[in-house]
Amino acid sequence: MIIIFSSSLGIMVLTYKKNQIKYIDSLLYIANRISLLLKSTSPDTQEIMSILKSDKRLENFNFDIKNNNSPLPDEEKLKVSDLFNSIGKYDAESQIKIIEEFSGYFKILKQEYQQHYNSHKKLYLLFGFFSGVFASILLI
Repeated sequence: MIIIFSSSLGIMVLTYKKNQIKYIDSLLYIANRISLLLKSTSPDTQEIMSILKSDKRLENFNFDIKNNNSPLPDEEKLKVSDLFNSIGKYDAESQIKIIEEFSGYFKILKQEYQQHYNSHKKLYLLFGFFSGVFASILLI
């Protein structure tokens, strides 16, 4: 039972890391959509948000400005809230530059998270399993 529990902890950590990558994918998609909207029709802030909220790919995304449900660290949460707060405050060209910087930062971050996930996924699973085995041996 201990081995199963500790193995499931390793799986939970892997799931959390994978959710970070998926969340960044959603952020990059949002940034791309906003950029395309600004380049084509230049809608106002309310239109942009309603278009994003009605997007089928983003139906599970929480557009809460505080990012309470975000699996990212606080530093990245701040960058996301800064992007959402900046929508509509600047002219289209400035907004597009802000979005390009945001996208560049999060593309690099996604690569780092993906490399970390790929290189450590077996380690998390093995650590979970063997810590359960070790705890079981200690209890015997």
